[in-house]
Amino acid sequence: MSMSEELLNKYFKGTCTPEEKILVAKYLNEINDLPANTFSKEEWDETQDAALSEAESLQMFEAITEQTTTPVHRVSWLKITAAAAVVLTILGIGFLSLNRNQPKPNLANQENLTAKLKNVVNWKSVVNYTEQDQLLTLPDNSTVKIYPGGELRYTVPFMQNKREIYLKGKGFFQVTKDKKHPFIVYAKGISTTALGTSFTITALEKNKLVKVQLHTGKVWVKNIDSAHHIKPFSEILKPGDQLVYNALLNKVKLTDAKLPAGRPQDKPAVLNFTQAPLADVFASLEKHYQVKIIYNPADVSEMSFTGSLKLSQPIATILEEITELNKLSQTKTIKGYLISK
Repeated sequence: MSMSEELLNKYFKGTCTPEEKILVAKYLNEINDLPANTFSKEEWDETQDAALSEAESLQMFEAITEQTTTPVHRVSWLKITAAAAVVLTILGIGFLSLNRNQPKPNLANQENLTAKLKNVVNWKSVVNYTEQDQLLTLPDNSTVKIYPGGELRYTVPFMQNKREIYLKGKGFFQVTKDKKHPFIVYAKGISTTALGTSFTITALEKNKLVKVQLHTGKVWVKNIDSAHHIKPFSEILKPGDQLVYNALLNKVKLTDAKLPAGRPQDKPAVLNFTQAPLADVFASLEKHYQVKIIYNPADVSEMSFTGSLKLSQPIATILEEITELNKLSQTKTIKGYLISK
């Protein structure tokens, strides 16, 4: 491949067109020596593109035009540029591959961790160290009256499918209705399940008996402590029923609200009410027990009672159940009982 001196001069002076630069670069890449007469000394000195001193310019000119017996193999700038481009390309591909091979964050694990943190539950324990009853409102707005010495444990919030309570001692429960989330109280190896009702559980630590007394609605009582070989039982309680479990003898006794055999029919054993005004309930109790029940009619005008009252119980016990359900208080007087807010 031949190349004109004019085009070579233009190339080294930097006045070539892009097409001419490519043509000259290809030519230089194919030859080993530069032509001896590529430039005259005067032309080289007149070139303005390189800011070199006169001595440096002369030295460079002599090095280029020097003729030797052993050819000096030069690597053109195009070869260097091409090699550099190849190296950069390889490095770039390697960098991209490295990034692609880096382990990506496990989004599923992160989401699971976030969900677990959101669903973390805390146990809450409430102990009544006082000598007075303590009223507690649970996360579902159910209420519990914890008697002195009683302890209640539950999670905040409740688990998704259940409302679970652990009781030691005595507690009176008034449960908010929620059919989708059963309300379960565990006490000394038995469970009491309710959907919306009121009941009292007595499970004193030093007492062998566990007592479940239903006031309104229905509850399901069964044993859950299989480790101590408890005789299995499962009972549905109705209003007025009472279940007593003897842990020492492993026996269950259920007292229901039915009329006992041999009792005179003209003297009822149970008073049943369905949405009866509280004033009517008090009037019936006054008549049966022959006591005076004093109250402010305005305090109970909007209150009613549904359930069964066992007349074999003391009047004080019955009034305690009714006042607890309606958040009232009772006081024993000389003539009878005073009911107030």
